[in-house]
Amino acid sequence: MKTSIFNIQRIGLLFNRYFVENFRSEAIYWGIMAITFVFLRNNIQTMTGLISIAGAFFAARFFREIHHSSNSVAYFMIPATQLEKLTVAIVMTTFYYFAMMMIAYVAGNLTGTFLNNALASFNFLPNAMFHHSSLQWELFGKVNSNILEMTNNVDVRYSTPFFFGFMFFQSLFLFGGIYFRKNQTLKTFAAFILSFVVLGIVTAIEAKLILGDVYQGPKNVELFGNIIGHTVKTIFYLLPPFFWVVSYFRLTEKQA
Repeated sequence: MKTSIFNIQRIGLLFNRYFVENFRSEAIYWGIMAITFVFLRNNIQTMTGLISIAGAFFAARFFREIHHSSNSVAYFMIPATQLEKLTVAIVMTTFYYFAMMMIAYVAGNLTGTFLNNALASFNFLPNAMFHHSSLQWELFGKVNSNILEMTNNVDVRYSTPFFFGFMFFQSLFLFGGIYFRKNQTLKTFAAFILSFVVLGIVTAIEAKLILGDVYQGPKNVELFGNIIGHTVKTIFYLLPPFFWVVSYFRLTEKQA
């Protein structure tokens, strides 16, 4: 079938197909997330951990159809190019998922604060279990000093740098979901940890070779650390497009 590489109408139909097939599960999923945020709304570490882990599973399983012979034939027979299918996957696993998490967080935060203050007003539980508290937006608060250094001291909200980190991991696990046939999330995580350890060892060896005997000097260590920091930050922003590109070629190979 000869067709154009990128067609907005076909992309719209792919989105429509996803929501028609998954409307019930999506509604249940985001309802559960909103309820979860009722209890976790003021614990930013737990919330970011939850979003990251849940997002990794979502991204890694997005292309699960292509790994089953009975479903893969039907999936690749869908009249859309692999670029269009990948575009939908990127939007769904990164931008849609993050936006829905923020909506679930807002709903959970509003509900949780309201219920907490309502129960505190009744004061029928022993030991004053509930106390009146103002509405707090931990995920939308200002970043701390450590993150400000990474953002060149630009006043940003916590959700902004968190989104870029989230986008990196989603692109990684989306690629892992296409590359691995089984246990995609676990294998992708293991591959990431192994790569991180190897990269750390190589970096340490290079630092020793480049700086030589002065490696232990605090100024040299600080200088090398700054160089590594800027390099890592640059690579960090370039990796999502890289994983999306290799995901496209891997998806094309799977069709063949």
